Amino acid sequence: MKIKILSDKIYWVNKDEKENRGDLMESLFKEEFNNKLKNLVFIDLKEEYQLEDVKLPVGFSLPLKLDYLIEGIKEQELEEEISLEKIVEAMIYLLGIDGDFKYSKKYKEVLKNLNIDLKNYSMHKAFIKQEEDPLDSYIFLKGYEEVVGEDPDIIFKEANILEALYNKIQDDYEKSEKLLNIIIKKYNKVLNLDENYSLAYYRLAYINIALAKFIKANMYFEKFINLSTNEELKDEVRKEIEIIKNNVNYDSAKTYLSYGDNDKALNLLDNISEDFNKDESFYYIYAIANYNIGDLDKAEEYGKLSVEKKNTEENINLLASLYAAKDEFTRAIDIIKVGLEEIEDSYPLNYNLGIIYLNANEKDKGIEYLEKAYKIKPTEELDSFIKSIK
Repeated sequence: MKIKILSDKIYWVNKDEKENRGDLMESLFKEEFNNKLKNLVFIDLKEEYQLEDVKLPVGFSLPLKLDYLIEGIKEQELEEEISLEKIVEAMIYLLGIDGDFKYSKKYKEVLKNLNIDLKNYSMHKAFIKQEEDPLDSYIFLKGYEEVVGEDPDIIFKEANILEALYNKIQDDYEKSEKLLNIIIKKYNKVLNLDENYSLAYYRLAYINIALAKFIKANMYFEKFINLSTNEELKDEVRKEIEIIKNNVNYDSAKTYLSYGDNDKALNLLDNISEDFNKDESFYYIYAIANYNIGDLDKAEEYGKLSVEKKNTEENINLLASLYAAKDEFTRAIDIIKVGLEEIEDSYPLNYNLGIIYLNANEKDKGIEYLEKAYKIKPTEELDSFIKSIK
């Protein structure tokens, strides 16, 4: 369909008229959105036009993309007529950038009354632009949402496209982190609208794997399997669940440990396979769980394995405490000194070494390390204690 709009008046969108509505995407990509507005112009109808059920008056401002206008001038077609599709495209695009633009109400009325499948049209335009310009792709979908309202298919596709945009801007850490939060909120919005939308669980699972949130990822994968009818994707997800099983068990063990359920924590740790990356944190968690149930021999065994991997304040202090509890003060002192060679300014290591020296009846040494701890982290309580033993 073509519209005759011969006009001697062409003007650009005034970006100063655009108001920020608090939209997170608008805030995050303000410069990019303003640049895209530069590719939109208005031309006015020179005569009244009945567009299906909508009457467009003389002087009605119709948006067009500047690149289409330039192409039409070059081909000498613009003086005769303009494709309705190009006007629809520009209307949706403009609404996607600014749903409160001064002509937005009229544009929404026009788009709602046109005999076209607006959803499929917007999805198609988004698909075409997805690889070349994900932000443009998002804008078309957002434009549809401004006209029709929230739609889980559209919001899911928005989130999907923003993932592609995220991959392009990962080097900008602050911006990409904010965008990732928007993506997660959009997938959750899909589930608020339709809790059985299986693909939203699928994408949230993979995002949580990337964030090393394996318990959540596992939960989303299980939701997907229960809801999806796509057997190929379900097989893929079952394999992923098996791949992250050790991570899920490890994170669950830490959760149980924090709740004081040491037996469940140990049961999960026992079920972690040998190919899991058992680093200093893994063995420290194992040691603490055994310590909490009173198995001090195993606590010492896993504490040593943790220290062999890497010295930390936590594993050094644990081993020192275990040795000191058996009055093996020399071993306790030696292990803390090993830690202090790497973590010289550690308050807990200096403080605990001071206490162990006191228990070993080496008062001067004890005071020396307590004073070092005080210099690192001065407190009235420690100051009073040091004065009381001098």
